[in-house]
Amino acid sequence: MLHSNSLATVTDNWIVVRDCATQSQSLISVSSISRVKTRKTIHVMYLTCAVACWLLAVAAGYSKEPYGAPIPFGFLGLAWFAAGQVSRLASLTFVMESDAVNTTFGSLREAAALVAAIRSAQESTSPTKQAGYARYSWVRAYIALFV
Repeated sequence: MLHSNSLATVTDNWIVVRDCATQSQSLISVSSISRVKTRKTIHVMYLTCAVACWLLAVAAGYSKEPYGAPIPFGFLGLAWFAAGQVSRLASLTFVMESDAVNTTFGSLREAAALVAAIRSAQESTSPTKQAGYARYSWVRAYIALFV
């Protein structure tokens, strides 16, 4: 077993994707995956609070007597925005020739680790790829999901 988390379990040749809603599992061959797509979400509440704080900062800045009120609202908006970025969720879609299988939503770290494990499993089955790529593939996967 290469990797296991709440999204899926990756072995040398297979991926087991669990679906919590239907209590079922899907078994996917690593060699049959043509593409892995990611879907990212963000909690709208965090963005709404951030924008509201920034609007209050702008309104306080244009008032007749601001007295430093825009600065705390600006930093509070930045904190809400940062909290929204940290709490983002991701889901993976494994695309095969005739079907696509979705994972449940999990953290960006879990999704990046799963993508890195899948790339590592695909590299171990394909002799034409570079061996040094797997060493830093989890960093590349996490950066790709973060953007």
